[in-house]
Amino acid sequence: MNQSPEETSTRDTEAKLAAWWKELLGVESVRPEDHFLEIGGNSLMATVLSNRIESELGVEVSMVELFDTLRAVATLCDELLQEQTA
Repeated sequence: MNQSPEETSTRDTEAKLAAWWKELLGVESVRPEDHFLEIGGNSLMATVLSNRIESELGVEVSMVELFDTLRAVATLCDELLQEQTA
């Protein structure tokens, strides 16, 4: 099954975010449907994550937006990146 460039991009972003979530939260695995707060995140960690997303991906994501699922945050990051290049 071939993935579209958008799907591949989101999966790449999702993998980066998952690695950051695991590192920050001290968990072994993160699923696409996991919510940041539900797996141990808090507002301080969200601030750290938001700063990392901005420095590594070049997009600004609010703390409120980070309190969604991993997949939703990855999709949002990709949409923001596409807006920057449009």
